[in-house]
Amino acid sequence: MNCEEAINLVDGYFDGELDPVTNQEIERHLQTCQRCERMYATQRELVHAIGAAAPYYKAPAELRQRIQSSLRNEIGAKSVQTNIRVSQARQAGTGPDRRPAFFGGPWNWLALAAAIILAALIASAVLPRFRSPGADQFLATQLVDSHVRSLMANHLMDVASSDQHTVKPWLDAKLDFAPPVADLADKGFPLIGGRLDYLNNRPVAALVYQRRKHFINLFIWPVGPISEKAPIALTRDGYQLLHWEGLPFNYWAVSDVSEGDLQAFKQAFAEQTDHPNQE
Repeated sequence: MNCEEAINLVDGYFDGELDPVTNQEIERHLQTCQRCERMYATQRELVHAIGAAAPYYKAPAELRQRIQSSLRNEIGAKSVQTNIRVSQARQAGTGPDRRPAFFGGPWNWLALAAAIILAALIASAVLPRFRSPGADQFLATQLVDSHVRSLMANHLMDVASSDQHTVKPWLDAKLDFAPPVADLADKGFPLIGGRLDYLNNRPVAALVYQRRKHFINLFIWPVGPISEKAPIALTRDGYQLLHWEGLPFNYWAVSDVSEGDLQAFKQAFAEQTDHPNQE
């Protein structure tokens, strides 16, 4: 792959829209071409900065309820009017209309349109619960992608050190929060460094630990307004994911180690950070 091809595909690569083969070709090119690697790093920093600063507005749930209530009232009113007209026509002796009553006039067409809109709104609210992955499932996909990218792009660490007092100050200076860092070498999970990452629409800390020949990415960011979630264990594309909360932080550990090893890692990390002794 040459520079022109890489530049044309880098947006799709950054957004995770390319097939695995093309992803690997771009990875290899970025490892050997400093100019394209600098361009990619600049774009990544720009996107992260915009994402961190740009406001996000979500329509309130009350809006959906008002629309649904309005449609229900409209349909009910038109149904009453239709029944009155049908009753008056029969009393006048005009005879029954053999066509379905629903298609009797323009107001009925309006009721049909309203019913279709109401059905679409209900479907948009209900069907995603059955067809679309939940928030944790979507986040799990992002986490696995970030873990794999860190291994493929040779960007596992921004700061390579086994000293928690080196890794922690570096992360503290780059983030708007101070993530805990623990040295777990005595538990069989030596710290080897850390880096900045971008997940869940915000910059996050990524601590990198090693378990024999395997790597564990531990992603950390502050909890939102709703917390106290129970621990979540997932398997995605052959990788183990484990989520827990230790206020005031979210923790997601991702690795190809066994589920037992990841649980042992979580236990060791939680024991040290429950009563941190860090600068």
